[in-house]
Amino acid sequence: MARRSKVSGDAVNLDSLMDALTNVVAVLILVLILVQTEVTQKVAEFFENLEPATPEQVEAAQEKLEELREQEEQRRDLLKEDPPTPQQIEEEKRKLALLEKNVKLDETLLIELEKLRKLEKEAREKRDVELKETNILQEEIAKLEARIDTTPDLSAAPPTVVTIPNSRPIPSNAKVYYAIVRGNRVHFIDPHTPAEMFYDELKDNRRELYLERIKAKGADIQVYNHQKTRDHFKDFDFKNGRDQKVVITSIPTHKYLALDIIPDLKNGGTSLEELEAPDNRFIGILKTLRNDRKNVLFFRVHPDSFNTYLVARALADKAGVPAGWEVHTNPMFRHMLTEVEVNRLKKPDPPDPNAPKPPARPPRIGPKLD
Repeated sequence: MARRSKVSGDAVNLDSLMDALTNVVAVLILVLILVQTEVTQKVAEFFENLEPATPEQVEAAQEKLEELREQEEQRRDLLKEDPPTPQQIEEEKRKLALLEKNVKLDETLLIELEKLRKLEKEAREKRDVELKETNILQEEIAKLEARIDTTPDLSAAPPTVVTIPNSRPIPSNAKVYYAIVRGNRVHFIDPHTPAEMFYDELKDNRRELYLERIKAKGADIQVYNHQKTRDHFKDFDFKNGRDQKVVITSIPTHKYLALDIIPDLKNGGTSLEELEAPDNRFIGILKTLRNDRKNVLFFRVHPDSFNTYLVARALADKAGVPAGWEVHTNPMFRHMLTEVEVNRLKKPDPPDPNAPKPPARPPRIGPKLD
C-alpha cells in the first residue's frame, strides 16, 4: 500500500513539471515571434529611411573597396613569405638602435639649432638698433658736412710780418701829413690846406666874427664868437679835390673848433690794385711831398689792411719821403684848430669829487718815424 502511494505522487510531480515547461516554451516562442516582428519592422523602417546613394558615393565606395582588397592581397602575400631569420632580426634591431640614436642626435641638434636661431634673432635685433643709430649718425655727419661746405673759411690768413726799425722822433719843425689805410685803400689826408683856408677866412671876416681879446703873458688871446663862427663855416667850400668831406665841428664845452676830414672809404683814395700800377695817384702825391724835406707822411693803419700798408710804405720809402705808422681804427681824421679860441657855449660839468681816481696811464709815446 505504501509503495503504491509513492508512485502516484511522483507521477503528479512529473505532470506539473511538464506543464510548466510547456508554458515556458510557449512564452519563449511568443517572445521570439514578437522580437522577430519588431526586427522586421526596424529593418523595413531603416531601408525606408535610407537615402539612395549618389553615383559619386557609389564610385567612392567602389574605390574604397578596391583599396581594401589590395591591402588584403598585400597581407596575404606577406603571409606567404618566409619569416625573417634571427640574423635579419638582429640586423633590423641594430638599424632600429642606430635610428633611435640618430633621432636623439637630431633632437640635440634641433635644440642647438633653436639656440642658434635665438642668438641670430638677438644679433639681428642688435644689428638693426646699431644700423638705426649709424643712419642717424650718418645723417648728422651729412648735415655737418653740408654746413661746413656752406661755412666760410674762418682760418686765419698767413701772418704779415711788419718789422719796426729803430724809431726816431718826428722833428719839431716837420709838416706832418697823414694816410688812412683802411679797406685795402690808401686815403691821403692834408690837414694843413683846409686849416690855412679856415684861418684866412676867419681873418677876412674878423669884424663880423670877432668877440674879444684876452690879455695873457706873451701874445694876447683872440676869442671869436663860437656860434657865429660855426654858422659861418657850416656850408663853407674847402675845395677838397680827393672826394673827401671837410667840415668844421663845434664842441659846445670846448674853446677850440675841430676840423674833420672824412674820406670816402668805399670809392675814395687809392686801392691796392691801383698802388701796383706805375704813376698812380698815390705816387704823384709822394712826388709832391718829397719836394720839401720838412714833409713827413704818417700812416694810420687799420688791422684789415696791413698788406696794403706794406705796398704803400714801400712806395714812400722808394720816393724818399720820411714816414711812420701806427695802428688806428678811426675812419676819419680830426685836427683841432688851436691857433684861435672861441667862447664856450656850455660850461663843462665839474669833476665828481667822489669818483674813484682812474689808474695811472703809461707815458704816451707820440708818433715816430721809422
